[in-house]
Amino acid sequence: MTPLTRGRGRALAAAARTAAARISAWLLSPQVQLREGVHAGAIAGAMDSTGRTRYVYPEITGYYLHWLAEAHTDRARETLASAASNAKDWTARQFEGGALAETRAYLDGHMADWRNDAVFFFDFAMLLRGLCAAAEADLIALPRNLVERLLEELDKFAGADGEIRAARVLGSGAALPARWSTIGGPFEAKACSRVLLAARHVELPAKLSGACERLIDRYAPDTASLALEMLHPTLYFAEGMLLARPDQAAQVAHLLARLLRLQRDDGSLPEAEQGSDLPRSDIIAQALRIGLLLRDLSIEHAPDDRTLELLADALLSRVGANGSVSFRNDVVDREPNVWCSMFAEQALRWYAQWSDGAALPAAEWLV
Repeated sequence: MTPLTRGRGRALAAAARTAAARISAWLLSPQVQLREGVHAGAIAGAMDSTGRTRYVYPEITGYYLHWLAEAHTDRARETLASAASNAKDWTARQFEGGALAETRAYLDGHMADWRNDAVFFFDFAMLLRGLCAAAEADLIALPRNLVERLLEELDKFAGADGEIRAARVLGSGAALPARWSTIGGPFEAKACSRVLLAARHVELPAKLSGACERLIDRYAPDTASLALEMLHPTLYFAEGMLLARPDQAAQVAHLLARLLRLQRDDGSLPEAEQGSDLPRSDIIAQALRIGLLLRDLSIEHAPDDRTLELLADALLSRVGANGSVSFRNDVVDREPNVWCSMFAEQALRWYAQWSDGAALPAAEWLV
């Protein structure tokens, strides 16, 4: 990897570093992690255009724990440890009744939401990894009982046939819509790869670990030729494969190159290869992170400097004055989005590091 030395590259790296710091400050604010009420410690899952939290949920809390754990040396450890501890305590409270009561907890009381008719493998996997990552960063002591409880829940998604189910319906009579998040598929490689990391800390249920390995092995041979369809879950697959099967990095580079052919002149990417032109911020950040890791590993056919610059520039244009990043920027009332902000902070910070010639973290630290 050759650090950027051109004037444009230096300026962009400096802007990325400044923007990442602004996003980080917003993510550590009370607007993102609730400080009061029954859901104190939880992370905002969705906000309205004024920045008011609509609901909280497990997956994003797992992302947040993982984000806190990864390379935040510019922040006082006490701040990070306090945030991680509060997130862990909220998580523990969600299982006090024996099982997760609802996937999306609305602050204004119960709201009709089909996602509360089920629980999701991906959600629990991200939460598990977040807790383990925070422990690995010495932000919290490993909550062994909670980790084992999550593994019990995750094991229920592994069928007797050795397959991972994306969702489990709660109660009787509920029918889930046909979405990528309910049908399952290659995107679960990210979830499976992170479940398997928990073996560093506790013994995994044999059925669960076997099913995770099986899913990853099923899709590995098709890494380069995988159907793009929705870009967000396709990039989740790429993230999972970089971690679980690093020998597939060259094939991931081919997959990313196919995806980047959809890049527009402003650097943005559509939601799907066909059917949706929605310009999503999380997709830009995901593509930038993967591209940077591939370049850092000197993988052939990784994105060139200009492609990475376009992605970083597109992401910078979406950072608000308060440090938040919205899901999309083509609407008047842009709603702050926490997971987009976490992805963007990591992507821009890594871009600045890479531009300076510094090594990047391993793929396991992708939020």
